[in-house]
Amino acid sequence: MKPDATPEFDKNHADRAAASLAAHAHALFASASEHIDGDTLRRLRAARVAALSVPRRRNLLPVLVPAGALAAAALALAVVWHPLRAPASAPATAGAGALLASADSSEVDMAQNLDFYDWLATQPQPAQAAQATSVQ
Repeated sequence: MKPDATPEFDKNHADRAAASLAAHAHALFASASEHIDGDTLRRLRAARVAALSVPRRRNLLPVLVPAGALAAAALALAVVWHPLRAPASAPATAGAGALLASADSSEVDMAQNLDFYDWLATQPQPAQAAQATSVQ
């Protein structure tokens, strides 16, 4: 006897047993369906009509999962591609709070007049101003 002959026999036997069980269940259902009383039959029909009259809801899961994955990938790409950077020229008032926290009175006066110092920094230097007037 071949070693693989036994599993083939068990497979055929299992298939025949399953087919026999399915046939028996079908016969029981058919006989029980023929002998339903009127009240049960009426309730079954009403339940069927009620179930069929409810509008079917669309399952949005197959749409939302890929859309969410796409949104997450776009967000990750945006974070990696364009990270937050400090501006190249920070405004003069950016460090005023830190300046005032550990400052003496002269530094406090300077911090209160930051607009003046910003204007002063944008003015031409005296040597540059003299050259500009002599050229004209």
